Amino acid sequence: MIQYDKELIKKCLKKDRKAQNELYQSCYNFMMAICWRYAKNNEEAIEFLNAGFLKALINLKKYKTKVPFELWLRKVVINEVIDQIRKEKNYKAKIEIREVEELPNYQLAPVLNSMQQDKIDWIKDKAKDLPNVTGRVFNMYAFDGYKHQEIARMLNISEGTSQWHYSIAKQKLREWAVKKEA
Repeated sequence: MIQYDKELIKKCLKKDRKAQNELYQSCYNFMMAICWRYAKNNEEAIEFLNAGFLKALINLKKYKTKVPFELWLRKVVINEVIDQIRKEKNYKAKIEIREVEELPNYQLAPVLNSMQQDKIDWIKDKAKDLPNVTGRVFNMYAFDGYKHQEIARMLNISEGTSQWHYSIAKQKLREWAVKKEA
């Protein structure tokens, strides 16, 4: 986990543009990895990233130093991406989920051997092939650490529907894994 300088964050709170730019640059790869999982293309990922970072800057005064900055930022960016997707849902019906290399999720074992990491990379890659909502639910639950209750609220579906989508995703991934092994 990347450590962020408390002084840099204090400068950002004082609206120091250089400090905000420095924070943006230091968080860029981390935030982009999150945004790419939800974006259809590079332009949309950048839109998500910028909207998420702006939301983080606006709400930086709410950041509590007891929580690692990266975890707080991750939650802010994901919530903003979900908000953007909800807004876009009125205009576009289909959203693909893309995956790029990202730090291992905190739900996953902290230390992964290469075989485990290969399996996780395969799962992340195959998650792109799941139906839209099923893929989003799987991604949010398995890789972003949200609970079904939170997912249901963010996607405007019932908790049971969220659980169903996650179950279907696991089933489909198992089927693909069996075919891969055969």
